[in-house]
Amino acid sequence: MQLVNLNNGQRSKALERLTTQTPKDITNKILITLSSIISYEEKLNRDYSIHSYNLVGENTEDKIEEANRIITLAMVPLPLDQMHQALHKCTLVMVKPSQETPADVALRIRAIADGLSDYPADIFLYAVDHIAKTKTWFPSLAEYRMAGEYHFKKRKMLYEMMQNSIKRTNLIDFSFAKVQYK
Repeated sequence: MQLVNLNNGQRSKALERLTTQTPKDITNKILITLSSIISYEEKLNRDYSIHSYNLVGENTEDKIEEANRIITLAMVPLPLDQMHQALHKCTLVMVKPSQETPADVALRIRAIADGLSDYPADIFLYAVDHIAKTKTWFPSLAEYRMAGEYHFKKRKMLYEMMQNSIKRTNLIDFSFAKVQYK
């Protein structure tokens, strides 16, 4: 079993879906779809927030591959040039520091886009939209990350569950070997 590599067609189709729906809707669809393919459970903290996801029961290799493909499609980030455009549009409605030049703003936008490049497209756009609607002053990277962190954390836990299951199935089984120590 291999980690999923997406071709350009799959990537663009995933971006089309991710940029037209909310992170909540996409994550709910992922949860419903995954539960119809594989068996997994949510581990909860004392405050009933999700701590992690774990595979349970017998999940066939084909089902794990299909579930991994689905979560991989939901983790596609927005291309950097589109991230720059969205961040630039966001800055137009904010107060920027008076001493900041357009070159400084462009540098800040590039740095923020790089810092958010691990966010799936829908979560990135949600974070930018949330910041544009709730902040007056040009925000830091941390403020953008806080705006999308809830959605990202949940999706990342699902992604990690699938990646860990694939890594486990790719390990070579040496249980047949007997080691003797003197």
